[in-house]
Amino acid sequence: MQFNQFIWDNFKGTQKGKDLIEFFVNYNRVISISQCALYRSIKRNVSYDDMDWNPEKEDEICKAAYEDLCKTHNEFSLLCDELIQSLKSDGVNIEVKSFEEFEQLYESIIRWIDPSDDEEPERILDPAMIPIESDRLYYLWPEYCFPYFFDDSYYRIEAIFKEFGIFIPPVPKKTDMYGRSRHYLELCKSAYNFRMKFGMSEHDFPAFLYGFAVEVMKKYEVANTLPEPRKAYFVGSGKYHGEAGDFSYLDNVNDSSITRWQGNPVTQPGDIIVMYCLSPRSYIHSIWRAVTPGFLNPFFHFYKSIYAGNPVVIEPLSLEEMKKDDVLKEMPLIKANMQGINGRVIEKNYYDRIIELLASKGVAIESLPQLTNDFVADVALKNEKDVELCLLEPLLIKLGYSEADWKRQFKLRMGRGDRVYPDYVIFPNEDRNNESGYWVWEAKFSIANSKQLEEDFGQAKSYALRLNCKGLCLISREGVWVSEAKENFDFSKVSYWSWEQIGDVDYFNQMFKTVGNKKTFN
Repeated sequence: MQFNQFIWDNFKGTQKGKDLIEFFVNYNRVISISQCALYRSIKRNVSYDDMDWNPEKEDEICKAAYEDLCKTHNEFSLLCDELIQSLKSDGVNIEVKSFEEFEQLYESIIRWIDPSDDEEPERILDPAMIPIESDRLYYLWPEYCFPYFFDDSYYRIEAIFKEFGIFIPPVPKKTDMYGRSRHYLELCKSAYNFRMKFGMSEHDFPAFLYGFAVEVMKKYEVANTLPEPRKAYFVGSGKYHGEAGDFSYLDNVNDSSITRWQGNPVTQPGDIIVMYCLSPRSYIHSIWRAVTPGFLNPFFHFYKSIYAGNPVVIEPLSLEEMKKDDVLKEMPLIKANMQGINGRVIEKNYYDRIIELLASKGVAIESLPQLTNDFVADVALKNEKDVELCLLEPLLIKLGYSEADWKRQFKLRMGRGDRVYPDYVIFPNEDRNNESGYWVWEAKFSIANSKQLEEDFGQAKSYALRLNCKGLCLISREGVWVSEAKENFDFSKVSYWSWEQIGDVDYFNQMFKTVGNKKTFN
């Protein structure tokens, strides 16, 4: 939904809204039983940590959690003091008065120098520590950040940001530990720009995120009826924690079990998850369904995550049996002895053969999910030209323009001997020294963070000013940004739509009102 100031103001006036804002005003300062209950309520809404929550034992659980929270609070104050003293001793400015200064401070926190270590003098904060560190940061500098509660459900904050048109930068690669730690700062920058745009206080935003937006999140929760599966994937389990590890968990699952697992981030709700037990068991144990979208989690060690539920435990199908089968023995993963199993796609002919073998072992396959269609092909964007041809030009046509209405790679003189080439100019006038246009569109393959967004915006703005355009648009695989001349191309007033939003008729109509071809322009 589009952010609505009236609805948000009404929410703030409710008892729930007031309690949430008060909670974040006093965050980690005042602790009471009621605050502890509210804290756990927030966590239950955004995390699967309390998946087995029992409402009948809520008082008992809250009292135990309250004791833990009090202990943590006392330790927390000392940790905050410790951080401040450490930064001061390193000569870091802690009197932050702008987001740019907070950014410099954050760099000092996630990067530090250990001169006593010759092999690794520079260290990077473990990304898995970000949820914990976000508490300290919000306690000390609430104007520029927010407490991060999406420990094991990053896909939810992605969904909220996209739903409300908040720019969410791409998740850095797994090996980019610095980028993953810095990713929290990028989220904070997007949140800061959003609340500045709508006049939210530093306490309003987390109340919005964990109270107001939670209503939007309900549409992304586990559905009672899952859609038909598009694909099937293998995941592997092993003795990762102690002697029993995953095996102990799997031996005790029931129909209502839901678990987070390392898997393929392109997994969609309803997809089939085939659980394989690694050595020494070496067999297929059960077949599950994905109950949420797969996602990358920059603040989790295993990085690629899925949630699986609806398990059906089957008669084990061993690796040896699959190796002897004329069909399955040709499967590359089986040839590789199931190495690199997590998230590997199972082609339809192989999945069908697994079902046939299970039927021959007496398994009631009517209870197992089936792949009824071949896989849906995904559009792969590999470079900027793909963005232009696969995203930008189809969007322009949908906005009411034809190929005759735009000029690609418009040659533009910006100074003596200097030439630049805006990607697309709508209704171009190419008269020398009088060049002009209606709108300018700049395409990028990916706009990975807020710093890059500002740089790309500046480039497009220079073109729009030179051409006396009504507005500018930036487009990338992450979405579309729009700025208008009537607002002096003010970066703080830029509108953003994700591709999910552009596919929604209400959001698209909103975009059309600004950038569509209405055949009336100055």
